[in-house]
Amino acid sequence: MGTIRIGSPPTHRSRQHSENSELLWLTAKALAIVRRYLGDNMQPTIPKDHGLSDKVLGKPELLPAASGMPLLTDIQFEALEAGVARGESLLVSAPTSTGKTLIGWWTVASAIEAGYTAVYLVSHRALAKQKFEEAKRLFLGDFLANDRSAIVCATGDSVEDAAGRKTNAPLSSVILVATYEKFLGCLSVGGPPRDLTNVCFVCDEVQLVGDKHRGQNAELLLTLMRRAGWRQFVGLSAVLSPGDAQALASWLGP
Repeated sequence: MGTIRIGSPPTHRSRQHSENSELLWLTAKALAIVRRYLGDNMQPTIPKDHGLSDKVLGKPELLPAASGMPLLTDIQFEALEAGVARGESLLVSAPTSTGKTLIGWWTVASAIEAGYTAVYLVSHRALAKQKFEEAKRLFLGDFLANDRSAIVCATGDSVEDAAGRKTNAPLSSVILVATYEKFLGCLSVGGPPRDLTNVCFVCDEVQLVGDKHRGQNAELLLTLMRRAGWRQFVGLSAVLSPGDAQALASWLGP
């Protein structure tokens, strides 16, 4: 199967491309699922309508290159084709080491450049701290004018900004890196959120919603987010089966 647009005639794609990956458009808002990257083919170019800004294009950490040419994995190429840098919502399921994290950072970069806020959700505290350090390195100087209050890490251990200062207002940051449970706690203060349409979400290891121990909280959080709306939702997973991925994408849609 290749690319399917719901409500539109199927478009032709090569057999090799279809075997490498699969992309389904699932809603009118272009909630899509990019699933099952097979092999490690690289694309020595980027899609014509990639949506990446000149600032992103000029930053090697955000656009890998070799001999002056962009070098993307197939799943990264397809995510750009699907519009991840243009604000489209995607669910990306692909094996480890295929470049899903960069897709998340493209989401963050596009969000803050457009004047929105970005929330990067992860499953564990150690991963939150790792992504927090990455976010500081990628965005603090070039995108946020070295405003250290603009990036916040929220876990069960602490809530602090890039200067190491404790903060009671993590939702006021431009980039928030948080664990699922901590972000649920942040949203629950003062009652359920009514409007998150200025927020772009990256949900790493989104398969957590099906975990028998932590899935209930993750599902509650995603339900609150879905009801309050979002500017963009990008879910990342290395282990979702095609069926589970399609079911989750359908549930996340309007």
